[in-house]
Amino acid sequence: MRALLALTLALGGAAPAFAGDVAAAATSDLSVTVYRAPNRNGGSIQLNALGGFAVITETRRVTLPAGESRLRFEGVVDGILAESAIITGLPGGVIEKNRDAALLSPSALMRAALGKVIQLKRTNPVTGKTMLVPAEITAASDQGITVKAEGGIEALRCSGLPETFRYSSGAEGLSARPTLSVMTRSKRPITALVTLTYIAEGFDWAASYTAQVSPDGKTLNIGGWITLANGNSVSLEDARTQIVAGGLNRAYLRKFINNQPRVLARCWPMQRTHQVPRKPEQPYQLVRPYRPGEGFAAGAMDEIMVTAKRRENKLMSVPMAVMAPAPPPPPAPHPPEQLGDLKLYRVPQRTTIAAMQMKQTRLIEQQAVPVERIYTFTTPVMGWGYGERKVPATALLRTRNDKAHQLGLPLPAGSFVVQQDQLGRTMLVGRPDLKDTAEDEKVELLLGPAPDVTVARRTAERQVQGSKTVTREEVEISNAGSGPITFELRMQRWGTQRITATNARRTDDNGIPVLTVTVPANDTLTMTFSATQE
Repeated sequence: MRALLALTLALGGAAPAFAGDVAAAATSDLSVTVYRAPNRNGGSIQLNALGGFAVITETRRVTLPAGESRLRFEGVVDGILAESAIITGLPGGVIEKNRDAALLSPSALMRAALGKVIQLKRTNPVTGKTMLVPAEITAASDQGITVKAEGGIEALRCSGLPETFRYSSGAEGLSARPTLSVMTRSKRPITALVTLTYIAEGFDWAASYTAQVSPDGKTLNIGGWITLANGNSVSLEDARTQIVAGGLNRAYLRKFINNQPRVLARCWPMQRTHQVPRKPEQPYQLVRPYRPGEGFAAGAMDEIMVTAKRRENKLMSVPMAVMAPAPPPPPAPHPPEQLGDLKLYRVPQRTTIAAMQMKQTRLIEQQAVPVERIYTFTTPVMGWGYGERKVPATALLRTRNDKAHQLGLPLPAGSFVVQQDQLGRTMLVGRPDLKDTAEDEKVELLLGPAPDVTVARRTAERQVQGSKTVTREEVEISNAGSGPITFELRMQRWGTQRITATNARRTDDNGIPVLTVTVPANDTLTMTFSATQE
């Protein structure tokens, strides 16, 4: 980073390539609407593989001369889709749009200097003294750099001796930040407030929830958080932020990506180590090959360690401060809004989505949500597959997303962390997922197998009457717990299978037969049902 900064200062920045260039002022107002990756279905997000996108609206002030000029919006998000950009407020409209992809970087500087003369700072292998040598760059790629110096054509940094270089010319055509430029025309000089709206890739969001079960197990305290992810190199500061939940159809379009090749100015010396001259008091350091994912330049780790040590010493010398009062609670979230068939959530306060960062902001905070603990098992109408052995049922917490249950707002898909206090300690009891849940929909949080509640099934009677099969099934539910439970048997059926009789209470859940019984504590109950298939 320091090397790139030094290069930028030495070159005096990137020079504009068009005489009528006009740079728009910095963003005065910013709005970001983040859309979730369409196929992620509420799962976790990875910062290096974000499949969502954002609609970004920037407000900037521009001063245009009379005639035609190129207006440059510097600092747009590097994942911008230039074809999606809409600019309002320009008196002459937009003639053409360009996404300037030539960003200032060490590789871009080297490619721009191809065929030009640079200054090599190298060590004389005989005397060990530093000398400056002019050289022309003849090739620059990820395989290395070759230069033409007084001794002929040679590979840069392949002697095993300390060697660096300095550019002798500027970086014409390179931009220090991602830039969108448009051609516009004005009949007279004018200062205007323009709005730039565009789609940018490399964003995503995810919902996550925490649920604290009350000691009696009858209510939940639910907290909801939104994780915003920005995989771009540009930060979005103090932005009005919205998220959109729901399934959005997005057609795939072929992208024309200008991937500039990386230039590596490193080489491993070809001669043997004993052939490299060295001075005992100042040994030469061999330049090791580049490794992908390398995070620090030479000496950076030492600098960080020294800086950390100094900071530690400063902290030790500072007296302990008095604890400040707790900050005020954040503003309550806005209720969701309808956006066609989608739901739009507004973050109540302006927020900064920093470059290459994930952050959390509050979505909901609901107390004392009544829940019911249910034990359930799913089985075919005919057939079992487990033999005589007993199988644990699945425990779940059920409520309804309505005002009567302290909810009543659309809940975006996400993951839950369900916890409960046990002997003064908070213990994890489940990590279920939640699908996109509309108002007045049922909410079920699967906690996992319940070893205290087991299920066994057998076919008590089976008759075949021509093409018709009739069976009588017995399901044994055992409850080893200290209290009565509600048990539900969910039936999978195919074709003409149907249930004709049962000793349990029967309901239908979206066409699925559900048989419900109450099992007393430390007891076993037998559920029976008859089924036919033609």
